[in-house]
Amino acid sequence: MTVPFHDPLWVQKKITSLSKKLGWKKKHLATIGKYPITALFSSAPSPSTKHVYLSAGIHGDEPAGVLALIEWLENLASAPSHYQFTVIPLINPWGLKHNSRLNEQGIDLNRAFHKADLSPIKEIRLFLENRTPFDLALILHEDYDAHGVYLYETPANLCLGKKILEEVSKLCAIDTRPKIEGRKHNGGVLSRPVKKSWFEKNGYPEAIYFYFQLGCKKIYTIETPSEWDIAKRVQAHLSAINTALSLLNS
Repeated sequence: MTVPFHDPLWVQKKITSLSKKLGWKKKHLATIGKYPITALFSSAPSPSTKHVYLSAGIHGDEPAGVLALIEWLENLASAPSHYQFTVIPLINPWGLKHNSRLNEQGIDLNRAFHKADLSPIKEIRLFLENRTPFDLALILHEDYDAHGVYLYETPANLCLGKKILEEVSKLCAIDTRPKIEGRKHNGGVLSRPVKKSWFEKNGYPEAIYFYFQLGCKKIYTIETPSEWDIAKRVQAHLSAINTALSLLNS
């Protein structure tokens, strides 16, 4: 079957099917035009269960993360995990349909998580604030300038990023440019400086919202090279997810 890379209605059908298959609840968050935004979430097996958040598709021209989450959920159905999960597979369905980084209003939603009056940010924020606390957030992105995979580690004092990329590098090369997005890095790991005043001026990415507003202390933004083969990019995201989960309790 040919996978429709930019079909948000196909994604929604998969979400509905997977919620039944997994026995998870689904929550309609918002509708943009004719495109719903839906979250899937599982219950906690015990009070000590680690809570993991995963999202993709906040930029509609970055489809590999969306496809990776769908495939990861399908794999999870046959090999259940002991974690509690909250998953939003597609945050910007209009952008996915139109292959656009921005939403239908021309807004970069990944610079707008401080805007409590902007849909779907306000609905997503309300939903997430009722799901806290989170032990790990994995946010899937792509970069058309990338020469390989890299990631942002938030806050900067974490140590899992290199281990994640070590595993991912078995499937997809790591970006070796001297600087990525104008910043120095450590083997593809960008340690994000967490300066609240800077983000208040320039806009909150999803990861920064998780850090400041939700108090999550392990946040990884995974970036795959969007000009490379999509199957390889999907596998890179899957490797990053599975590696991060295996390291969470270590």
